[in-house]
Amino acid sequence: MSKDQDDHSVEQDTVRAILLMLGCVFMFSTMDLSLKQLVEHYPSMQVVFLRCALSAPLFALWIAFTNRRLFRPRRLGHHLLRAMVGLLMLYAVSECLREMQLADAYAIFFAAPLLITILSGLVMKEPAGPLRMTASIVGFAGVLIVLQPGANALISYGSLMGLLSVVTYAVVVLLLRSLGRTEHSLTIALWFTGLIGVGSAFLAFPGWQPLQLEHWPWLLVLSITGTLGQIGLTAAFRRASAAVIAPFDYLHMFWAVLYGWYFWGHIPGQRTWIGTAIIVASGLFILFREAQSKRKQVAVVTPTV
Repeated sequence: MSKDQDDHSVEQDTVRAILLMLGCVFMFSTMDLSLKQLVEHYPSMQVVFLRCALSAPLFALWIAFTNRRLFRPRRLGHHLLRAMVGLLMLYAVSECLREMQLADAYAIFFAAPLLITILSGLVMKEPAGPLRMTASIVGFAGVLIVLQPGANALISYGSLMGLLSVVTYAVVVLLLRSLGRTEHSLTIALWFTGLIGVGSAFLAFPGWQPLQLEHWPWLLVLSITGTLGQIGLTAAFRRASAAVIAPFDYLHMFWAVLYGWYFWGHIPGQRTWIGTAIIVASGLFILFREAQSKRKQVAVVTPTV
């Protein structure tokens, strides 16, 4: 058996991981747009099931044509745990998006990167360091400037679901980072999607609503973006620590602003542009620091002539 079959770990490459994360941000933002469009017409758990039912076969086909050994997981217990938490996370996200505007929901979702950055040091023994931690806090401050969340909103059902999604998302990401040390990206993505699909099926069918023809384009977008985003997210977190990757979740705000304007006619004000600039700057600062650090490491290991 080859080394690749025994060890699915990959070379740590923070710059590549960050670029992968940028693609994931676009995919998941578009997926959230599709979710919001669909949960206005169907129960949340039905939408979760449809997403998994459309995505899981794509993962299975990919594995079938690349390496069928990837169907077999090495740590089934961790996959089950991550899927259970992920099912709760997707339900909470769907409920939050049903109750709140996309940008308002992101005001709560953006607490996730800061929570992950903190927990990655406590749980994964990957401390963020003072500069990354400061950049994360600055990025979150930019979110507050954009959205100006009010105290009264924190007691609504939608915001409570948003807070629940933040906590469960952080757990899902940290479990992903742990699984990525021994499992291939496609194995993780297939079992995550497949197990959630099975769980959501039992919960969705009692209240099933017939699908309308005009909603199929949104279902296709949901499937494609969810599949590509999941693969990219897994690949990103296998190549860099959660503390490095998590702050780039803030760039969801760019797509939230764009989609909010295009689909609902929400025109961003001056505070939105200022806050978004701060969010982007904090992410670019982390990218610059990681690229600079990598160049220094290469310089140290490269012998001089």
